[in-house]
Amino acid sequence: MKNFLSIAALAASSSIGSASLVITGVFDGPLAGGTPKVVEVYASAAIADLSQYSLEYYFNATATPGATTPLIGSAAAGDFIYLTPNSAEFTAYFGLVSNYTGGSINGDDSLRIQFNDGSGAVIVDQFGSPGTDGTGEAWEYLDGWAYRNNDTGPSATFSTSDWTFSGINATDGDTTNATSASPFPIGSYTVTAVPEPSSALLGGLALLGLLRRRR
Repeated sequence: MKNFLSIAALAASSSIGSASLVITGVFDGPLAGGTPKVVEVYASAAIADLSQYSLEYYFNATATPGATTPLIGSAAAGDFIYLTPNSAEFTAYFGLVSNYTGGSINGDDSLRIQFNDGSGAVIVDQFGSPGTDGTGEAWEYLDGWAYRNNDTGPSATFSTSDWTFSGINATDGDTTNATSASPFPIGSYTVTAVPEPSSALLGGLALLGLLRRRR
């Protein structure tokens, strides 16, 4: 019984710890200079220490990150975090305030979320394919956007089936998201709640007790 509890607790801790932050959207804007450029991430559970996470950007066909944005502070479950190098344009286009300076991506670039609690970095989530120029790929979002489907991710491997794409040049000529013919579904990602680890453990213990009684 003791081994069962320790293994289950470790699995629950691992799944909640590093996998609580997910990339939910990327946006390559139609304003001057291709702005606003935006990365949206979502906290699926409360995160006490965001400094264990960072976003890595892979430009064009590079297999090594060309820039990194470390996160700070904390996040509550259900929080959206917005990263943009152009905060004024972000506010003008979306009517919102961004959280971080970063996310300087073009419509053919990839990105990753890395998690490091001091025991080594792991890839939590990925959009696109580092080392591949996204031009002409199914995931290209030039002058457009890509948005994660509900109840998918995070994953260290990228799958286009987890995403909805506007197609390239979908926002050309737009001045705001509210008036766009192809609006970015900003802040709309949802994930179905799962039982707390304590509930899962109690359920497992109840099942074991029932099996023992039947013996």
